[in-house]
Amino acid sequence: MFNSVGKLALDSAPVAVYWLNNRGEVVYSNKAFTKLTGYSAKELAQLDICQISSDFSRPQWESYWNRLKKSGANIRLATLLSKSGHKIPVNINDSYLRYSDTDYDCAFLNKADSEQITQVNPVTPQPHLKEIARQKTAEAVTFNKLIQTLIERQTLTEKALYESEKKFRTIFNKARDAIILWEWDAHKEGFKIIEVNDMACQRFEYTRQEMFGKYADFFQPNSKESKAKFLAGTKATVNKEDGATYELLHQSKSGKIMQNEVSGLRFELNGKPVILSVIRDISLRKEYEIKLKNMYEREKLLNTRLENESQKRAEFTRILVHELKTPLTPIIAASDMLIKMLPPDISHELASQINKGAEELNNRMNDLFDLVRGELGILSLNTESIDCTRLLGDIIEFIRPQAQAKNQTLEAGFQPNLPLIEVDPVRFKQIVMNILGNALKFTPQGGFIKMSVFQKGRCLVICIKDNGRGISKVKQRRLLTSYDDRLISRESSGGLGLGLALSKTFVDLHQGQITIHSKEGHGTTCDIILPIKQNGGS
Repeated sequence: MFNSVGKLALDSAPVAVYWLNNRGEVVYSNKAFTKLTGYSAKELAQLDICQISSDFSRPQWESYWNRLKKSGANIRLATLLSKSGHKIPVNINDSYLRYSDTDYDCAFLNKADSEQITQVNPVTPQPHLKEIARQKTAEAVTFNKLIQTLIERQTLTEKALYESEKKFRTIFNKARDAIILWEWDAHKEGFKIIEVNDMACQRFEYTRQEMFGKYADFFQPNSKESKAKFLAGTKATVNKEDGATYELLHQSKSGKIMQNEVSGLRFELNGKPVILSVIRDISLRKEYEIKLKNMYEREKLLNTRLENESQKRAEFTRILVHELKTPLTPIIAASDMLIKMLPPDISHELASQINKGAEELNNRMNDLFDLVRGELGILSLNTESIDCTRLLGDIIEFIRPQAQAKNQTLEAGFQPNLPLIEVDPVRFKQIVMNILGNALKFTPQGGFIKMSVFQKGRCLVICIKDNGRGISKVKQRRLLTSYDDRLISRESSGGLGLGLALSKTFVDLHQGQITIHSKEGHGTTCDIILPIKQNGGS
């Protein structure tokens, strides 16, 4: 009974099943698998895994086969190739088994369509002996040989049938999902167990003998919701030709509640309705779904808090800048007036220093506010087409006296016929001034700073190189980051603090990038790369 049922259970399973040898050749496929791929069982027997799956080349299959032998089982996502050439995504449970001194891969494909098949029992012809009288010795010998041949054939048929049923029993019990065959009991109007595999016994914590005869509702927790889902799932399985898949709670012998996914298919066996159920444990998947949902909720809450905090910080910075700039305005205005009124003496020098300090503080507050607005995405650009050669030349001439004061060499080289570029001229000037200012500041007396401007593809590159003290690799990783607590000591660490972070913000708004290459003690090279968005030449 078990052998016939075991083979029929696999052939009629609602999930597709195939069996491969160590060379990846298909040695068995059930009806659901032939329906899924469009091949006949005979055609599949001529193919190997590399021909029906896009996931394996020959070396990849050999590598996977060796890993499967070591692990014993594996669950994987795969893509099958149907006979018509379509790609079919499937979820495969592979199990390694050894049968008759041969290694095999037994694979169950989740949620594959199945069709009912009817088992055909082999019929072995029985020889009927008749009395042979008065036959020649030669005829008697021939008849005896014929009988011997029939007996040998019968023995081979019985052995093949035994081996076939043993093979299907192995496949049935090696499945990584629980498989239960239920038979309809008209007296009690319920489905009772007539066959189970080893995994079903392990999951439900009963022996095979204990599970035989148990009705389906026996394994249900005592709750209205669970029983309602059970009845709905059973009804769907009975009424649908292709079966049904649904989630259901089961209770083991020890009282453990299991979250399972049930794929059921109804067919007839010996004239009685039966249901084949493939039951997969989804407890871990449900646990991950709950954790993922909680993480999404937490992320949503944190994003809301972060947005609120960012808005508060922006508002605080705006108020701070406003409060600090309010007293600076009369200081700047008064110092400007004193510079114009006083004669060139010590008082004039003091008024000039007051004016420079106030202007510097005003610029720093503007930088801080611009940086906050850039981080919040509310900083905008006023772009126009400019002649970069002329603007950069003006910047060099403006900063040259600072280089001369430190006996530094300041050079600039421009590629001829550079195109016009679409930039915000104020922000563009800030970017270049910040980089050049840092180069001047950290290049020693007698050093050199060189700016090279050229076109590379559809980008304008402004390369500023110096032979200053250089920057260590550790410090390079935080150069473009604002609000680093180590920037407090920027004078001692080599600087490039808020100004460079603000320059990166402006460059990002122009859809460009800043790259820094430096080696401690060997100077620094900084590239400002901006896209050229408009055709034309200067």
